[in-house]
Amino acid sequence: MSKIFLCLLFPLTIFSQDTLMKVIVLDDVVISEEKNGFSVNDFISYVKNDTTFYKAFKHLRFFQHNFKSELNIFNKKNENIASLVKEGIHYSDNKRAYIFYDTLLYTGKMFKRNGNYRFYTPKAFDEVFFPSDTFEVFLNIRKEKNSSEESQNMRDAKTIGFSIGNDNVEQSKGGVKKKLAIFNIEMQQYYDYVISDTLYNNYPCYVFSVNVKETISAKMKERALIRKIVSFFDKKNLNVIFREYIFKYKNWFIDLDINVVVHMDYVNSFHLPIKVEYRGFWDVIFFKTEKAEFSLVLSDYITE
Repeated sequence: MSKIFLCLLFPLTIFSQDTLMKVIVLDDVVISEEKNGFSVNDFISYVKNDTTFYKAFKHLRFFQHNFKSELNIFNKKNENIASLVKEGIHYSDNKRAYIFYDTLLYTGKMFKRNGNYRFYTPKAFDEVFFPSDTFEVFLNIRKEKNSSEESQNMRDAKTIGFSIGNDNVEQSKGGVKKKLAIFNIEMQQYYDYVISDTLYNNYPCYVFSVNVKETISAKMKERALIRKIVSFFDKKNLNVIFREYIFKYKNWFIDLDINVVVHMDYVNSFHLPIKVEYRGFWDVIFFKTEKAEFSLVLSDYITE
């Protein structure tokens, strides 16, 4: 589909910083819809302030559902050295929730002798999807980032995952923090911002993509932590129903290459995650190198 570059000079405010997005790429369908009332300015502002993706994950915790996950850990030779399969039910009475396992299988050296995980990756996914204790659930969006029940890594992960372009993270070692603010003027030299459309699971969607420019040098690309973010917005209500992240970065402190894909759908009109996929390699100073693949399928939500 052909693309036309339109220079849009308009002031946008995000996270208390004035940003000027000079070039937006629009495909033919979006240009046509713009003539019929679609506002690029309003859409970009909506993208930056979207809460539907976050709300869908609150629905995940709030509503009872079944789950099946598989985690594989690899060594430097790309050989599988440990795996973990979990199947069960996320029980919820819409006030409190807990995890019940029907199946828990592992191979290799997934655990230490004391029963703790040998790797950080499964611990991180447990904190997100499989809490060990009963926990409170609720639907309203409220400020939780300073919760004493969450780790610093969890709070930062939520900021990065749910708020595109937000650099309000607690950890900033290795110059990573400022590289998250992909809409700031300083970072715009590295990215193309594209608005297009697609059909996803029979839902007509707007697509907003942030991609590292192909025209910049390899050295400049290395300065971009976020290599790609793609979001599909349901045209009917602008809910995010698909999102992909690609992070790639290397310096003295950290070496990482991570890809995350999240698929959404509707159950009785509720917006919910149905599949999460992760492929990642990271090597952080003072930690052991880890390479892992994780998939999580969520089904049979009870929303009534």
